[in-house]
Amino acid sequence: MNALLKYCIEPRSREEIQNFMGLKDRKHLRLEILNPLIQEGKLLLTIPEKPTSPNQKYYSKSKGSKNV
Repeated sequence: MNALLKYCIEPRSREEIQNFMGLKDRKHLRLEILNPLIQEGKLLLTIPEKPTSPNQKYYSKSKGSKNV
């Protein structure tokens, strides 16, 4: 997950993250990877009031942090 968090220092779409990770199943990505990272506070939403927006992007909270 560290590579994903580093990749998401810049806001990335679900599709960009899915391609980066080499995954084909959008549901698996959302349920098993994105949602847990969001719940842990490691990934943030660019549009938090609309989590299912097609324009939604995800970014890593730890910009410049050594915790990535």
